[in-house]
Amino acid sequence: MKDFMKNFKEKITGFHYKKPLSFLDLPLFLILLIPSVFYSFIIIFKNILYTIGLLKEGKAKAKIICVGNLTTGGVGKTPIVIEFCKYLSKKGKKVSSLSRGYGGKLKGINIIKDFNNGILIDNANLTGDEVQLIAKNSTPEADYAVVTSSNRLKGANYAAKNLNVEIIIMDDGFSNRKIKKDLTLLLFDSKKFIGNGFLLPLGALREPLVEIKRADGIVLIDKESLDPAALQKTADYLNKKFKKPVYISKFGIDYFYNIKTGEKIENHTIKDVYGFSAIGSPKQFYNYLKPFNLLGEKSFNDHYLYTESDIQNITVEALKKGAKFIITTEKDAVKIKDFIHNYQNDKTPKSQPEIKILAMKLKAELDIESILKNSNI
Repeated sequence: MKDFMKNFKEKITGFHYKKPLSFLDLPLFLILLIPSVFYSFIIIFKNILYTIGLLKEGKAKAKIICVGNLTTGGVGKTPIVIEFCKYLSKKGKKVSSLSRGYGGKLKGINIIKDFNNGILIDNANLTGDEVQLIAKNSTPEADYAVVTSSNRLKGANYAAKNLNVEIIIMDDGFSNRKIKKDLTLLLFDSKKFIGNGFLLPLGALREPLVEIKRADGIVLIDKESLDPAALQKTADYLNKKFKKPVYISKFGIDYFYNIKTGEKIENHTIKDVYGFSAIGSPKQFYNYLKPFNLLGEKSFNDHYLYTESDIQNITVEALKKGAKFIITTEKDAVKIKDFIHNYQNDKTPKSQPEIKILAMKLKAELDIESILKNSNI
């Protein structure tokens, strides 16, 4: 059943980003059409109620920067949230990220990390993987808090009152109209963009494209080192079409590190690798690994919670393929750190060579200064 659901999800995701659709896609199109029309009605009706004032956005006691997206899947919000948190904290601002804590088990309002005691809840299964990743990227030089709450307005006000936070960086939440934003950025994958252009579940769009009008700026995320001239052409087109400033953020490999020890590993020493991940866009991750001779890969559903046996099976499979390194994402690393020590020391047969499990750290280039220049942040 799990394999069926995984294959079905992959099929739907492929359908969402397929352009153009063919005659063979017609049966699935017709199946998804009615729920998509129903979903569209709900979203459009909700936005109308806010437009005419029957529903109102609440004002938080701190400035709110929303890093959101119109589509499903892994666009790259979390690295951008981290960059904003670091940038503003280095400027002397008291900053906190605010997330729903998707994939975690915590309820209510939770301080995952504060300014005095560091990480208070160091468990990705409780907090959610993205939240834990944000928390672990805070440093003494760029110190910020991390808060989760399903009610974003209450969470923001709690952080402002109890942590004296001045600026909230909201991870996702463009569709959440209950809280008023001071600056809203919409992120798009520069290659996938809006997919087939339809709303869920027929397409990848969470809201109609016209809702870009609510954003203050658009960020094109380039994860595949696309041609700069082509990227700029796309940015110019979006700027002209939507009358919004468009910024380009290039993603690339920063470095690799040993999840077990924290040791940085020089890129040139890495070869013959096996990759695994549980993220929204796994193919883009594996593309990063191809120059290191990618021998195999294993994908799980987004936000999947690993077990120790998963890591055992991945390690055995990697060794069979002759891999010298196993590599995953930072987002996955926070969920498996407690399994690696046990497996490598207690359960790996002594006859097998030791294989290091690494995390790949991405760097996101973004001109945050230009984005904030004309804002009231």
